[in-house]
Amino acid sequence: MTSGAILGLLIAGYGLFTAKGTALRRVPPEDAALVNQRPILMSDLVAQAESTYTLPFTELSRAQRKAVLASMIHEELYVQRGLELDFPGTDPDTRNALVAAVEQQAVADATTEVPSEAALRRYFEAHSAKYATEGTMWVQDLRAADPVAAQRAVATLRKGGASAQAIRDAGLTAAGPNRGEDFYFAAKIHLGDALFAAAKALADGAISDPVALPDGVHVLYMITNRPPVPRDFARAREEVLIDYKRDRAARLRAADEKYLYGKADIQIADSLR
Repeated sequence: MTSGAILGLLIAGYGLFTAKGTALRRVPPEDAALVNQRPILMSDLVAQAESTYTLPFTELSRAQRKAVLASMIHEELYVQRGLELDFPGTDPDTRNALVAAVEQQAVADATTEVPSEAALRRYFEAHSAKYATEGTMWVQDLRAADPVAAQRAVATLRKGGASAQAIRDAGLTAAGPNRGEDFYFAAKIHLGDALFAAAKALADGAISDPVALPDGVHVLYMITNRPPVPRDFARAREEVLIDYKRDRAARLRAADEKYLYGKADIQIADSLR
């Protein structure tokens, strides 16, 4: 009975001094050091040492290993001190770095993933219009006095050509500056949706039907039109890979944000609701 009691006390004592949160007096085998009971992992030391000296850890001298460990202990002490001073809550640079680190961790899978060719092809096919060459057009936007004058001008220009003199004789005036050749996206901005829709269907030298807008009746004279040309998967692959990873990272970031907001207790002042 006495032996059993002593054995029980020994087991209880071992459990007490090795329980989680108990200060350790020896360094566990998986750690290189303990700094205020926070471990510096041996695996981290190996990686840091090999990166510092560009040699396998087994080839490093004892002095080199100790120098790297000393640097890691120094860093850990200052990190712990920064947490004691609540730098993440009060220092803007620390807060920004912490936000960036958490965001990067949230999208780590997307940035390191090597997607299959099948996945990339599916993404390409779903967004194929995005991978066409950039089209260009050179179009003149002309304005007529009224719908009747516009119809008459269109008939005249289609029959006799759209020289500068013919445009003036037809009673049309420039609706804006002659911008020369524009990329499609720029032409859409300058013309607006309705006029761009009419313009992109025109062949070189063509005259559009009149387009009535709130600011008047427009007629388009297409000088040159080079529509976008779709690229095949092989030519667009590198761009597809970049876009695939960016979109996946955005989805992961959105899911992480949804999770954080979902478990947070956020209270906003009445004046800002």
